[in-house]
Amino acid sequence: MKAIYILLSAVLTGILFGCDDFLERSAQNMIVPEKVEHYRELLQGDAYFKGLYDKTAWVQFMTDDAEFQECYSRFNNYDNTGDNLEHYSDVYTWQSEIENDNFTDGAYLYLYKQIKIANLCLDGVKEAEGDEDEREILMGQAYFTRAMGYFYLANLYAQAYNEANPNDLCVPLVVDGEINIFSYDRATISRVWGQMTSDIENAMINLKNKVTGDFFTISYEAALVLATRIYLFMEDWDNVIKYGEELLKNKPDLMDITSETKATNSITGYSDSGISNFIRTNNPEIVWSFNEIPSSSGSGKTFYSLFYSYGTAYNGYWIATSSQSIYAGQKTLIEMYDTDETAKTGDRRLLYWFILPTKRTTSTYANSYNTYRSLKYDTYDKNVLMQCFRTGEVYISLAEAYARRGDAGDNVKAIEYLNSLRSKRINPYTALGVSDFTTNDALVQFCWDERRRELCFEECHRWWDMRRQGQKQVIHRYNYGGTSGNSFVTFTLKEKDPAFVLDFPLAERNQSPNLMPNSRPARNED
Repeated sequence: MKAIYILLSAVLTGILFGCDDFLERSAQNMIVPEKVEHYRELLQGDAYFKGLYDKTAWVQFMTDDAEFQECYSRFNNYDNTGDNLEHYSDVYTWQSEIENDNFTDGAYLYLYKQIKIANLCLDGVKEAEGDEDEREILMGQAYFTRAMGYFYLANLYAQAYNEANPNDLCVPLVVDGEINIFSYDRATISRVWGQMTSDIENAMINLKNKVTGDFFTISYEAALVLATRIYLFMEDWDNVIKYGEELLKNKPDLMDITSETKATNSITGYSDSGISNFIRTNNPEIVWSFNEIPSSSGSGKTFYSLFYSYGTAYNGYWIATSSQSIYAGQKTLIEMYDTDETAKTGDRRLLYWFILPTKRTTSTYANSYNTYRSLKYDTYDKNVLMQCFRTGEVYISLAEAYARRGDAGDNVKAIEYLNSLRSKRINPYTALGVSDFTTNDALVQFCWDERRRELCFEECHRWWDMRRQGQKQVIHRYNYGGTSGNSFVTFTLKEKDPAFVLDFPLAERNQSPNLMPNSRPARNED
């Protein structure tokens, strides 16, 4: 009876959370989970965040790392020109409703699907047949999955932890495998983040000293990275240091890119077969890779399709960043790198992680340009890694934690971690010292800037950091039409703007009367 209930729950999960392929496989194969290995296959097959970036890449357009760029295709009717604008213009301009006829927010239900599968595993695996070590590994991976799902949800659909009060509303909290037809109320910030910390602590307890496989499998080291991240956002500096330093004790590796000078040889932006890009299978920084190989069918909106297909001179409007500040006081990402592009010296992240602007000289594309576009991953690697946890993030988190904790000698430790990372990124490199920072605030700001340089276009890091780092004003420029360079208008995301919090998808609001919406103001051009 228990096994039949689990199967029924799994099928209903597919119905309620849109897991069509999951439902189809469950119904056809009629596999009733009875063993630990069955639950492991369920978690790895239908959770594990394989499609996460496909569901969340559009979040990049709300940040100060994305800018609208006029392009040749707009005036020559190339394919997809209307699609580019109509999909993401409401996201990019922070409208009260970001969804439209061409774009639907699929992140919310996708994340709850991951959580629901984790819940099913945690409910059923305790009585399942199997080796005890395997059971504990599966439990640790399921706890990790639930913690990561709520981390994403809380940082998209609720106020940032350090900006909120404990009793402010967060997101619905679902922690069991039961199927309920009624709508869940929103839990408080305190409850959701408390669940998150409980889950990640349980994940580490169950995964510690276990052999879990390669970096495509959730491991103890992956749990340490997530724990470091969660506690950083909660400003619990002691736990950031505790778990971050434990991770680096086991895996201190950083990839040295100080001899690298380009991401690609190709004018169109694809990786050149002779160049191995940064995020690849033999990068020693990789702790856990969780995004599947992007489909060549074009059905998904992966990062590459967003900023390649929608970011070239002939096929779109969106660029990863710009080389010049448009507004006083708002630095673009490119300006953050101290790089001599001509001499190929300085910060190699700009040279190696970005396709640099290229002027087209053919008659078809005369006087048009490719713009700066990020290409961190290797398109010639048969196991393309789109997104991953890596040690570079942990070095920066430790630097920030020490800088913000403020105990005697902490600034020295913060600078040590910055130097360890930057010496693998910059050539020639001059080590930083305490005397380089006139105040502690200056050191903290440097850590934040380094985080922006290092983690650009990975997961939703920039949007999350904008939310927790003061929610400063951002201005985006946009062009509804007209000739190139004409008709530009601006939209402003004000400091502490309510639009730093996403509203729930419209379909979910309509179907869930108990779900209190987030208020986002109507936004017009300046």
